[in-house]
Amino acid sequence: MNKKVCVLGVCCTLISTFGFSQQDEETKTEQLNEVVVTNSRFEIKRENSGKVITKITQEELQRLQGKSIAEIINTTVGVEINGTKSNAGQNLGYFVRGGRNRQVLILIDGIQVTDASQIANDYDLRLLNADQVESIEILKGASSTLYGSGAATAVINIKLKEASKKTISANFRSVLGSNQSQNDTNYAIEDFRNSVSINGTVNKFSYLASFGNQFTNGLSAVANGTETDAFNSINGNLKLGYKFSKAFKTTIYGSFDKYKADFDDGFAFADANNVLKTNQYRFGLSSEY
Repeated sequence: MNKKVCVLGVCCTLISTFGFSQQDEETKTEQLNEVVVTNSRFEIKRENSGKVITKITQEELQRLQGKSIAEIINTTVGVEINGTKSNAGQNLGYFVRGGRNRQVLILIDGIQVTDASQIANDYDLRLLNADQVESIEILKGASSTLYGSGAATAVINIKLKEASKKTISANFRSVLGSNQSQNDTNYAIEDFRNSVSINGTVNKFSYLASFGNQFTNGLSAVANGTETDAFNSINGNLKLGYKFSKAFKTTIYGSFDKYKADFDDGFAFADANNVLKTNQYRFGLSSEY
């Protein structure tokens, strides 16, 4: 009896030692030197930030392939984007810490973006292709001192992909899926998403060109609708940069976004042949020193 107790005690000691050793190794592996910029407009370590910041990395975006930017952000705790679970052409509503569209600021590469066609002048996340995005930072809480009254409850900073260090690099992705209600058993391919990009760096010159398309059908804009309402969007992005020195770089960028969305009568909750079309173009010049 004493021998058994002794052997059991040794085994427990060994297991505990192995457990502590394994825990130390895992802890060391998870210590990442991650930086964020949304909190102060400067790169700082996340642990040194006094704000609640959630960062969606490129690795996480790769695991969420096939989802839109709105659907990806909607997975964040404390953020609700109304309309992501409806048909693809549904207008989006942003709700963060008691604020909605007017109080949630959206940045692309640190530059504030808006949409004059929206009632709240907020940027429509349906315009952005997920394959063009490198990472997303979500700053929850008041940030009006840095970004103005439009950032009363949250700031969403979307960083687009940069050109590859290789002379030339190309990517192509195509995602197919179904799009129907739980009561519809007639499965069919109704969701098509394609993207292609070419980029690279030649000496001090860098370039990036990307194009994306989405066509989604299969659901009606109203719950009792019998006809489907399609959503079709195309967008393109172009970046040209020149690095004059290690400290100075200039980038010229431009983009276009077009989409057409069918929608029904939201007051009578009945099918209607309504169509919303949006065409937007953006150009700019930025320098880093």
